Amino acid sequence: MKELVEFRVIMRYAHLLFRDDEGTNLGDSVKVVRIDKNDPRFNAIGELQKKALENNHLFYSYYECKRYYTEAEITNAKWFQIFQTRHFEPAGEECGTIYDESSACPICKSGAKQLSPLKLRRSSIPKADMAVTIAWGDETVVSERFVNLVKDNSLKGITFEPVFSRGQRCQKLNYYQIQPQFYLDFSNKISFGIDPFHFSGECSNGDNIPDILSEAYIRSNPVLEDLDFFASRQTVGGRVGLIRPSHLLFCSNRMMRLIKENGLKGFRFEIAHIVDE
Repeated sequence: MKELVEFRVIMRYAHLLFRDDEGTNLGDSVKVVRIDKNDPRFNAIGELQKKALENNHLFYSYYECKRYYTEAEITNAKWFQIFQTRHFEPAGEECGTIYDESSACPICKSGAKQLSPLKLRRSSIPKADMAVTIAWGDETVVSERFVNLVKDNSLKGITFEPVFSRGQRCQKLNYYQIQPQFYLDFSNKISFGIDPFHFSGECSNGDNIPDILSEAYIRSNPVLEDLDFFASRQTVGGRVGLIRPSHLLFCSNRMMRLIKENGLKGFRFEIAHIVDE
């Protein structure tokens, strides 16, 4: 496995570390660069971000870990984390979806219970087989094509709830909200923190963690023998405006292969590890 970290560097500061011909320019304001953690400039990015923040600026505005696997690694892996690659707005809360905020954690706001069906603006949903609103949380929707793939292949561990349009007519849409049947614990082998330069050590298996900085590690559980899909019991992230903490989604090698073979869109996969503790 090869791991690179992608940064969206503010263009006015990019020259401090990167050549003009490095990375990809997004207009005149942002340069996208991917860098190995062993590159001597990696830690310099963290230092420049720290200095920029002290002056109410940013050196980079976004980061994401990118992992690349050999075909042998993919073939031998039993489980994968699913990443939703299509995002849209408005969020369910803006369209009339009701949440019980009194059930949420007073600190991270994880655990607010969804009391109504998910309501969305039909025209905003991407033409993909999986997508998530800008609120993240559990506002992941899938197409009928994905639902049929699950049913036709008897994939286990996932059910679906109908999604409705916002407004007074509240029509049923041709999309469904994912409902995992099982939630399993992270292993304490996961590394997490607030960014790639501030690790918080191992996961304590609390209810919420800021961000995962390593591949996903799940604590072994006998139910996995009969599943093709599950979600993490813990959530990742915090409540910021409309954004909600999210359960992570996982699928078996078989489900991953079926998704790819049938050309379904809106998915990215990384290997997840099941470990005994």
